[in-house]
Amino acid sequence: MKLNNKLLSNISVASVCTLLWIWVLPGTIALRHGLLGIGCIAGVLLIKENWAKLSSAKLNLAPLYLISSLFVWVGIHYLFFSLNPALELSEIKSLWVRSFAGCIMAVGFGISLSQYAHLRKYFYISIFAVPLINTITYFYDCYITDSILKPNDFVKFYFAKIETAYFGGIATAVAVANLIFLFSGRIEKKSYTSIAYYFFGMVLVLFSAMVSSTKNGMAISIALCLLLSIIIAIRAFGGAGGTKKVAIIVLMFLMVLVTLIGYGHKSFALKGWSTIFEDVKVAVDIDKYNQWQFREGAVEAPLNSLGVPAALNTYVRFAYITIGTRLIAAHPFGYGSINQSFNGMQDYEKIYHEHTGQVHSGWVDFGLGYGIPGLGLVILTLLLIIMLGIRQQGELPLVAIMYCLMLTPFGFIAEISYKQYFEATLFFIAFSSTIVAFVGLQKPGQKL
Repeated sequence: MKLNNKLLSNISVASVCTLLWIWVLPGTIALRHGLLGIGCIAGVLLIKENWAKLSSAKLNLAPLYLISSLFVWVGIHYLFFSLNPALELSEIKSLWVRSFAGCIMAVGFGISLSQYAHLRKYFYISIFAVPLINTITYFYDCYITDSILKPNDFVKFYFAKIETAYFGGIATAVAVANLIFLFSGRIEKKSYTSIAYYFFGMVLVLFSAMVSSTKNGMAISIALCLLLSIIIAIRAFGGAGGTKKVAIIVLMFLMVLVTLIGYGHKSFALKGWSTIFEDVKVAVDIDKYNQWQFREGAVEAPLNSLGVPAALNTYVRFAYITIGTRLIAAHPFGYGSINQSFNGMQDYEKIYHEHTGQVHSGWVDFGLGYGIPGLGLVILTLLLIIMLGIRQQGELPLVAIMYCLMLTPFGFIAEISYKQYFEATLFFIAFSSTIVAFVGLQKPGQKL
């Protein structure tokens, strides 16, 4: 059997979509590695098949070149700037090798979806796997306990909050991108099913975030929904006929959804939303308040300007971000680790601390690990994807744009630079880079 472009694309899409279904499931490491290997091999062969396009000097290829140069920077960092060479080398041999394989897999996946539109539906179904699994496990947990569980009683029943938040954010970005694309033209009856599907997908994501009581997941998904609402509102009041009616109906449902889910989340979530600004003000004053140096929960958070203890999760997150930012300024080339950058940098500076985990801000964690040059490469890649995608047509560039718009703020409040989440981040950045590269290389009038 000849491994032609079409067959390789089928293999690539099958491996990625299967991986999306099992990525967050416990006990699937061996299967994940197997799928990663298959997808990487398919990616290598697809890159070889399309090398003429990938090797040309085109502006659309700049994001791919930038994200590729990140791996070069890692090598340079290890040789000249590492503050813990042994730890950095161990991560290069494991996490960075998987990340590189994931990027090759992502490039092949992007090529496949760009060239074969009929394969995209498998991605658009699989992207909702995590919120679907989380919702099913919630109802299963309710069944086995014979009660309706409150969100805080369900947390970590199957997987942690970050899985729900991160993959839920990606799923929302995909749904919003497709809905924007559908509303950018005339709405016909055949589009009703697609509109209903993506709307239901957002319902699934928001419900999943609510039952997992994830504040950052809820915040990013609602923010994307509000962005979609603005775009649909413009379409509703500027359109005509059937398109206007459908836009108004979807807008009404969207507003009801956001209101109900937002109210439900506020009712059951841990305290913090109502005093967030006062809590942040206390948290960033790390010289006056040193509670951040102790194990989370070991001491009470300092009093905010309202005279009440700051919400602990808000306090520690922003205190860690503040000290992390200072450490980046002191060591602009970074420590040399993805998983131990914050802990290692504090040890290096001889700062007393009992917390040995992450900052809880992916961008700060990555800046601590690989400095301003590494962080700059990633941020510049995201900005270029957005700029290039805006000039292109079709739903795939919109998916790439919305992912980058989601990731940019989400990276400030979530652990996207830790273990498999970092690998997922690089995967989707490489995928988005490939989308804007290949769509931008299409000839006028050429079908994707």
